[in-house]
Amino acid sequence: MPAQGTAASRATMALVCAALASLAVVLVAGALGVLFYVPATARMLARAGLEFTVLRPMHTTFAAAWIFLGGIAVVYRYLQEHGLAATPVTRWRGRLQVLLWAGAWLGVLGTLAVGVTSGREYLGFHPVFAIPILLGWLLFAWHFFAATRRGFFSRPVYVTMWGVGIVFFIYTFVEQYAWLIPDIFAQPIVDLRLQWKATGTLVGAFNLFVYGTLYYVGEKLSGDEAYGHSKLAYALLAVGLLNSFTNFGHHTYHVPQSELVKWISFVISMTEVLILARVVWDVARMAARHRAGSSDMARFFLTAAKWWIIAIFLTAMLISVPPWNSLIHGTHVVTAHAMGAEIGIDSMILFAAISWMLSEFTFTAGPGPGTRRLAVALNVAVAAMVVWLNVSGAFVGYARYQHLPPPGWLDAASPVVFAATGLTAGGLMALLLLGFARQALRGLVR
Repeated sequence: MPAQGTAASRATMALVCAALASLAVVLVAGALGVLFYVPATARMLARAGLEFTVLRPMHTTFAAAWIFLGGIAVVYRYLQEHGLAATPVTRWRGRLQVLLWAGAWLGVLGTLAVGVTSGREYLGFHPVFAIPILLGWLLFAWHFFAATRRGFFSRPVYVTMWGVGIVFFIYTFVEQYAWLIPDIFAQPIVDLRLQWKATGTLVGAFNLFVYGTLYYVGEKLSGDEAYGHSKLAYALLAVGLLNSFTNFGHHTYHVPQSELVKWISFVISMTEVLILARVVWDVARMAARHRAGSSDMARFFLTAAKWWIIAIFLTAMLISVPPWNSLIHGTHVVTAHAMGAEIGIDSMILFAAISWMLSEFTFTAGPGPGTRRLAVALNVAVAAMVVWLNVSGAFVGYARYQHLPPPGWLDAASPVVFAATGLTAGGLMALLLLGFARQALRGLVR
């Protein structure tokens, strides 16, 4: 168990707090954004000066920040035990990294709030903030590889995943800004292809952080260190790497490109999801076999992630088949898939990691009484929202294929149901977030 009150443990808790703060922004922007789907509340929000075009980039940008910062907090937890000794240089490097990211975090939030956006997916903020973010990542890479370079390839697979994820992020983050080159921006199809390729690799980078987190937390909960060196673990790493460079293909079926590219991206994506499903299942089963204790909530979240990955795998198979993708592209089916993956898989794994880390730092079993019931209700609410988005999106896609308007009952019901399920899920997650935040702040000041 890490020593309480050390600089390393405080750095981990600071990153947990930053991740939770990002999630809070996601929830606020999402709650306000979903109200724009209801005409009456949309008019009220518009009169108050709020715009959906401001809320959406805030929602998606900080969703990416939540996943990355949550994963990085777990990396720092690993480095507490296996990292460099604290020296004036490492402390200076860590402080500068935090200052750069904190300044960028506040700057992005402030500028997005007043409508200054880039119009790009996931990185909707002004390009000037890319500079401190990138510098912070370079410092993080320096710290990580300085701590792990000796015997790097003999370490568990999650260390390799994190290392590759760091390199992937830096590479794809720079690539995201190719649109600033005039010749690329002047060619919309080239720009669109490049943006989706870079965004696919960005998702691949945070997937590697989440996958590494899954292995690391599973190892800590189960005491089984063999799985991190298993052939299946390296198979997931290999397919995940390949998918990071190809998964853009099944997002761009509507853009002129080779049919071979489309089918390669589909097959590799499905292979990755299938292996991930097996890994989550195995890790959840390993953790459950060991005695109950302070990490019961972490085990619960891993179990929830197990069932979500199965559901997302089944829907991903359907929507990635090119003819069917043409029906649902641009509908809420795509939204359902993204929200199901980011909440049901990524967030549940991060909640498991945070639950375990907080139980170590504060010696308590979870964020508070009734946490398990709250987490069950959250998963039910998110499932209801995802199911409805799939249903409404499928009807819209089929009507569009028939050159007909959506059914009248769907137009009437969809905004209300989406808002109701979204606000319920957001409210339950906010309650869970408050419990986590209280414990994280307690761990930070110890």
